[in-house]
Amino acid sequence: MPEPKLTLWERARIVAIEAHGIKRAAGGITHQPDIDRRIKRVKDRARKRAEGDKK
Repeated sequence: MPEPKLTLWERARIVAIEAHGIKRAAGGITHQPDIDRRIKRVKDRARKRAEGDKK
């Protein structure tokens, strides 16, 4: 399934989430499944939004 086209706000959210993960990684936390889940949630919302536009 192709990646949905992200809005500027969604891209900014992903960058902010990744920045938070980088700060935690600098503190020694390397296993961060919550960061992956948060990014997936943003992409899932974008996918639902894109599918809703087609219907």
